Amino acid sequence: MQWAREFSGELNVPRVWIPEKAFLEAFREDGKLSFTRSTRDGLFGLALGDHPIVNEEWNEFALPQGVNADFVKDFTHHDDWQTHALATRSMSYDIEPLEDDEFITAFLAEYAPRSSALPGNPEIDLWGCVRDDNGEIASVAAISEWESGEKMISSVATRADVRGRGYAQKVCTGLVGLAFDRGIERLHLVVLSNNNPAIRAYEKIGFGVIGKFATYSK
Repeated sequence: MQWAREFSGELNVPRVWIPEKAFLEAFREDGKLSFTRSTRDGLFGLALGDHPIVNEEWNEFALPQGVNADFVKDFTHHDDWQTHALATRSMSYDIEPLEDDEFITAFLAEYAPRSSALPGNPEIDLWGCVRDDNGEIASVAAISEWESGEKMISSVATRADVRGRGYAQKVCTGLVGLAFDRGIERLHLVVLSNNNPAIRAYEKIGFGVIGKFATYSK
């Protein structure tokens, strides 16, 4: 992780995605840095730098967006995504704890079906929500703890009929303030690179991009 801090700063992608218990090896060379970790499906690699090195033993890996297409032509491209980070701070917020797992599950299934953090998952710390002017839940989100121990804002979902009104930003602001009050120093999140409304909302809160990646598999 010292290499990662030297390469990318204190808020860096490897500290989120490479948990110590799954870490296998790291490689560093003239502006290139790669990590290998074990997963249930084999080996996952994370490469940094303009000319990343891919270990032929990786069965899934993430590379910086924009690498030469010929370089990855033999692999299957999945998603383009970004990792954002924020040092929490004291701020006013308005958020309501939410403990109705059945409601959250149904809400995510309808409004954010690709969510990976779900009620009942062991990594979930808490759920929060905000309501619209009629008192109905408008947006939900969770604070979760990833394998690495880093805290994440996860599974942000907003009702389709009230999108664009700032509810996602409000619920995430609430989680940032709540995290600070609970002694959490950093929060991270992951968002698809084409989700521009969500990215703008996160930037308004203070989240900054620490990495833009594309995921591939053999």
